[in-house]
Amino acid sequence: MNMTNLHPLARTGLDVLIVIGSVSLCLILSPTRFPGMEILGVGPSWLVMWTIAWSLRRSIWHAATAGVVLGLIQDAMTFPATTTLGTIPTHVLSLTTVAVLTFGLHKRRYLDDSILSVSLTTFLLTLVSESITGLQYLVQVAIEQSVEVGVDSLSHLWPNQSLVVLISAILSGLWMPILYYPLDLWWQKTIAATKLG
Repeated sequence: MNMTNLHPLARTGLDVLIVIGSVSLCLILSPTRFPGMEILGVGPSWLVMWTIAWSLRRSIWHAATAGVVLGLIQDAMTFPATTTLGTIPTHVLSLTTVAVLTFGLHKRRYLDDSILSVSLTTFLLTLVSESITGLQYLVQVAIEQSVEVGVDSLSHLWPNQSLVVLISAILSGLWMPILYYPLDLWWQKTIAATKLG
């Protein structure tokens, strides 16, 4: 498809559809466990992967905004309405951190657009994201329970959480090219057509 022949409004509308469609696909895939897409019940972090793909070609504000919006959407999908303290851990912090780190790594030229570089970065940033979310859960457990029980819970929960973090990071790094390549190709065409048009 020749993007330069499209009217700017049509190009923008098509880009919005691609963004909404790809985020929706990631939201649908997040709880889904197809064969080969999970290990021990843990799957890839699709929203982390999408956030990385988006943040590579955007400004820091666009990247951070995507992290906040996707974090709120994921919170709405995964968390109960209330806890005993009335506060809950959030994915906003982890996804915004991933978005800002991706932007920073790309801007400083530590991260290029190659599939290998993006997959390795996805592995590392998924470790960061899942660790931030896991630490929020562990802190919540420690706060909601007494300090003595909380310390015992932390010592029992952390080995399980670290296994989940590692599996999710490995799977996200392996699946990232399938999500990244088509989106990156589309966004390259869109950016080029916008500059020409």
